Amino acid sequence: MRLVNIILLSFSVLASNAIASEESKQNHQWLRDDSRSNAKVIRYLEQRNRQVEQFQQALQPLSDALQEEWANHRVQRGSQPWLIRDGKEYLVTRVEGQRWLRVRDANSSQIVDLLNIEQRANQHDYYQLGGWSVSPDGRKIALTEDLVGNEQYQMAVVEVATGKEQRFNTNGDTTVIWSADSQSVYGIVKTVQDARPSRLVRYSLVGGQVTDVYTETDQTWLVSAYLASDRQFAIVQSNSESASEQRVLDLSNGELSAPLAKRREGLEYYADVAKGKLYVQSNRDGQFALYSSSLKDSDWQLIYAPSHDAELQTYYVFQSGLAAIEQKQGQKSLVILNHRGREQHRELLSPSGSVAWLSRVGDYASDKLRIRSMSMTQPALWEEFDVSTLTRRRLSEDTYPSYQSDEYHTETIFIPSGGVQVPVTLAYKTSMLTERSPVVVYGYGAYGFTMKPYFMPQTISLMDRGIIYAIAHVRGGGYFGDAWHQSGRGVNKINGIKDFVAVSKAMSTYKKGQRKVAAIGSSAGGTLVAGALNQAPQLFSAASLTVPFVDVVASMSDSTLPLTAQQFQEWGNPSIPEERAKMAQYDPILNLTSANYPATLARVGWHDRRVPYWEGAKYLSQLEAISSGTGPYLLETDFESGHAMDQRKSSQRQAMEYAFLIKQLQKSE
Repeated sequence: MRLVNIILLSFSVLASNAIASEESKQNHQWLRDDSRSNAKVIRYLEQRNRQVEQFQQALQPLSDALQEEWANHRVQRGSQPWLIRDGKEYLVTRVEGQRWLRVRDANSSQIVDLLNIEQRANQHDYYQLGGWSVSPDGRKIALTEDLVGNEQYQMAVVEVATGKEQRFNTNGDTTVIWSADSQSVYGIVKTVQDARPSRLVRYSLVGGQVTDVYTETDQTWLVSAYLASDRQFAIVQSNSESASEQRVLDLSNGELSAPLAKRREGLEYYADVAKGKLYVQSNRDGQFALYSSSLKDSDWQLIYAPSHDAELQTYYVFQSGLAAIEQKQGQKSLVILNHRGREQHRELLSPSGSVAWLSRVGDYASDKLRIRSMSMTQPALWEEFDVSTLTRRRLSEDTYPSYQSDEYHTETIFIPSGGVQVPVTLAYKTSMLTERSPVVVYGYGAYGFTMKPYFMPQTISLMDRGIIYAIAHVRGGGYFGDAWHQSGRGVNKINGIKDFVAVSKAMSTYKKGQRKVAAIGSSAGGTLVAGALNQAPQLFSAASLTVPFVDVVASMSDSTLPLTAQQFQEWGNPSIPEERAKMAQYDPILNLTSANYPATLARVGWHDRRVPYWEGAKYLSQLEAISSGTGPYLLETDFESGHAMDQRKSSQRQAMEYAFLIKQLQKSE
């Protein structure tokens, strides 16, 4: 049987290589099919899938073992805190294998099941729940759902009592906001051409009319909306990469205000409304600070500014005061202010080496914040902070009966790179650490996003096999705030790639060892990892790229692709010669050379509109054609997903990804 499989694999490889060779002179541009109907392209991708399937047969025992370990690491989840809204509490949770939206009164233990989410998901090959909201009268639920994987969400309104449903077949995002009378729902619609969130619309449940409320005509600006603390109002926002403009929407009559401040380059502000008062976080005076005024007054008065070396990240308004999150040197603090901006309380959100974030924020009257925290070796913990009493208490903690946290070690180290110190959060099992223990390095490095060191049974399985797991917080991310992001975005993107290489080199000799290194990158992290492979292919033993953004100059030159014009500041503008030259220096496809590239697994989603499937397909095919290495170079296309994978497949896919990396790291030289 094994011989048959080898023969089948050989035929599959020959067939796919024949198609690749036929088109090699075109650098695989032929793989782009916007219609997603080209039989030749589909045939090629299916052949590559068969190649992956054949290769993965040898990995199946390890993949199965990983999945069994994760299943046996049965978590005893601490009870989740419910979301507090208008005297009621809501939770989306699993009950006997079914995912439900549930409600209970704040002062009662009686639980009512409102909607079976799992039942809705089972009707589709792909399902992703976006946003949801219960109407003010409690009789209806509005929710947005992606049923294909292309991030084009449909709006559905379900009557709780009867299950009767109204659908609005829109190309929308996840936004759901109810009118005060429960007769209309507001949502955001994307443009057909480039999937830009461009319009706020109102869906009337009586008659089914769809009315435009606000349209953003500048293609470099996006539209979004969120409820204010005073739920009579919503905030409607337009924003570019470096500026914002907001209006107040009265949900009782549908009136939209004039801009709270007119847009100008570099001006950002984010408003909230409570008790007839406007609160605004803005950088209008350089540093982000908090301002306030009456709702109808444009004269904002400064009420709080952080110290010069700290960054105000966000804030929430409560009956008893304001809760703000500040960041300083990679550490986040929770700061409580009174309504006049005077500081009442300050404490670290989490200790060094762990991460915490505000995961359930109660409404204005609740005065409650729910904090989620964990580290790569410490299971997740729920805590509650009461703004009225300035007290923090533990609510619950996830436990794994077969897991002992004291057997593992985690720390944050700093690696020099280009005149800066790059933070690296790493973890390993103490008893398994040797001079030869390999390393898996994960990176993202874009949009000012800081990758959190989550606790996951999946990474514990790596550590149990003697692997060190590390997260490289390179420039372009947000570990040290906005300045860290700016130093790795746009024309500076190459800095983050150099940081990743520096981190990987340092980890290869961590604690004076001689270690193999594998790299993982997804989406924008694909740019980082693929760029690092070009700079130092000999450094890596394997790489995994998921929906990778790797054809940067070509995609950023194409205004027909989603969100191109809105992201020039993040990636560079190829219409400006100086920026195009900088982009060409880091673009993964443009910098492929006849080097000994490591074994690489690339996965793409057929319906992906954010990073179209052909980017990863072109990249992997071209890498395979030009590499002097032996691979394997595997391209897998999921024909039933988009940028985000259906969660029902995630465990199986991650197990195969880890099995691939483990086998490559275990290979003898």
